[in-house]
Amino acid sequence: MSSEVEVEGELVFKDEDQLRSFLGRLGASIEEVKEGRLDLDGFKVEGLKIENGRYHLKFKGRVDWPSKLAPQGENPLDWLKTQVIGLVWDVEVLKTLEIFRSPDDVRFAFYSDEELEKKRDEYNKWWMDSASNIVGLF
Repeated sequence: MSSEVEVEGELVFKDEDQLRSFLGRLGASIEEVKEGRLDLDGFKVEGLKIENGRYHLKFKGRVDWPSKLAPQGENPLDWLKTQVIGLVWDVEVLKTLEIFRSPDDVRFAFYSDEELEKKRDEYNKWWMDSASNIVGLF
């Protein structure tokens, strides 16, 4: 997959310490995020909200951005799930949507459940139509 493919989504951290630890891996600080200055190579923070003591980070970037942080040989998206309690990973060009919620009570600040369900349905329909078109060729 090309590293130029864009991803956007939301990362949910259980508390400020978990967010600080994660940002430290990126070579950044929570102060930079709060000031709106975090724009690293391949990763940009679009917003930060604190709800019920949890830190919600909206991001955009190249789809390969976590590969620099993940341990060698580990799937970067799987590794990312170990660093957060919630995740929305939306790659529109590939029509893929990954939603992860460690505890059941995680709600996303930047994405409503209705929006996510609508997007999931749209992507599933696109995949089904594509599969139907391919099968139609044979």
